[in-house]
Amino acid sequence: ETAEEMEKLAQQLLQEEPEKEPFSLRTFIQELARQCKDEMGTDTAIEDQIRAICSKEKSMEIGELVHEEGAWPRKDEELSRSNREDGNRAYNEGRYEMAILLYTEAMRYAPCNPVLLEGEALASAAANRSAAFYQTKQYLHAIDDIEVAISAGYPKNCQYKLYIRMCKCELELGRIGRAQRAFDLAVEAIEWSGLKKDIRSDLTVNLQEAFINLAKQAEGDGVNMKPMEIEPEESLQEIEFNSVPSKFWVQEPHPRMPAATSKIRVKFDGSTGRHVVAAEKINAGDVVFMERPIVSTICDDHYENICIVCLRYTRAAIPCPTCCDANFCSLRCQKEAMGSFHKYECRLTHVFQQTGIKNLPLLLLGFRAICQKPVTYFSQNKEKFLSGRTKFGCNEEEYHTQDYSTLFNLCTHSAMREDFDRVTKTVFACFLLRCLQETGYFPTKPSLVLTDDEVLIGRLLKHFIECIQFNTHTIESIYENRVVGWDAETRLWKSSTRCNIGDSVETERIGGGVYPTMALVNHSCDPNIVLIFFGRVALAVASRAIEEGWRLL
Repeated sequence: ETAEEMEKLAQQLLQEEPEKEPFSLRTFIQELARQCKDEMGTDTAIEDQIRAICSKEKSMEIGELVHEEGAWPRKDEELSRSNREDGNRAYNEGRYEMAILLYTEAMRYAPCNPVLLEGEALASAAANRSAAFYQTKQYLHAIDDIEVAISAGYPKNCQYKLYIRMCKCELELGRIGRAQRAFDLAVEAIEWSGLKKDIRSDLTVNLQEAFINLAKQAEGDGVNMKPMEIEPEESLQEIEFNSVPSKFWVQEPHPRMPAATSKIRVKFDGSTGRHVVAAEKINAGDVVFMERPIVSTICDDHYENICIVCLRYTRAAIPCPTCCDANFCSLRCQKEAMGSFHKYECRLTHVFQQTGIKNLPLLLLGFRAICQKPVTYFSQNKEKFLSGRTKFGCNEEEYHTQDYSTLFNLCTHSAMREDFDRVTKTVFACFLLRCLQETGYFPTKPSLVLTDDEVLIGRLLKHFIECIQFNTHTIESIYENRVVGWDAETRLWKSSTRCNIGDSVETERIGGGVYPTMALVNHSCDPNIVLIFFGRVALAVASRAIEEGWRLL
């Protein structure tokens, strides 16, 4: 019996598949570089190099990692429920700030349908948080949460309660037109409520009387009631720029470079390439640039506190519906991200964490530069991406920050790169290309033979990684109450209202971005401009007088 058991055990062990080693990005890069070393010469076109790398079976291993069981969507229903119940207790005890924190955590972990982006737990937590915000008179946050709750599938028979709260918030804000719309939606929702006809009728009459009384009360309290017309919604770019006080705007924009002052011009010479000089005297304190990045990313340490789109701190975070990592400051930012880059990055969070890419802003920025635009954008504008123009921006062409020509034509120093660096970045680009394939960026399924569009994207990934390496600015946030001591080591806690001119206020790195206009300014250890950030909008201010013809540094 012992011999038979041993034989059975031996057969069983032979039949069992050996346990696979975990995916290693280092091994992946090294193995593909080794397999393709004969096809990676400088005389081989980049398109052929990308085709060669992706023709290897090794390059397809990424699929298993991306589609790892249980990796997406990443939510925790039990943790969400527990935080929501704790929030309810805090709310009932009148501890509204604590309730807001707990409801925020409940929203963060609330599961949603990954297609419909609806979920009962998210809808309930958002509705409850809106009530806490209303109690603390944070009416704009309350309105946003009501919209989150309704879009997440809040029960139709109870939606009228949310619209009534929204109407009250709009009246408190003096936005009579929006209050009227919320009132109309509340009346309409009462009809969906499933209540008996006489109850619905009484509720509608009471609501109308309450609306009139609230409007009169708000007006009596001195609230400035705005006209009945509903104000047009601002674009995200307008919102970001309008957050900067008008006195800090560029006063006389350049006719061809809207992000720069007319007091500068871009020049070129063989030794230093493109650089920026003063076309006329620039005084200390003049705003030279005000620019929004063409692509930006956030440091991993700040994911819980900062909107991943506009890089502003938020205490009313709106979570991604399908992961626990990303937060947004508003529905507008959520819509912007979910309609572009985050619908791909969300599925790759575990991949970027396991491979360490999440700590490599260079690769994250290169990846986002692609996935924030659809593949059709690049295929329809491929003539922009044929070859770099070293003098782009020096002549009479328009130079707009959000035009990808400005990003593509930034300096890459490709001729100065060593073979190891060039090959490694090409394999990294192929890794990111496979990630895009696995998350549905392309209409075709991943294979060993690439389409023309996939080769184009692979080439652009490699090119953007190279140019971003030398053209990224650190995005910083200011500690309003932390002053740096004279010895550069001591930190002093001080009210921002009592800071003196000349005090050094501590800053913290929260992310990075590419500012194509400011990237034309060459680096110096003795700069004559300083950067100030409002979210991710960067201002460059002259720190001393810059005479005509002098370089900006």
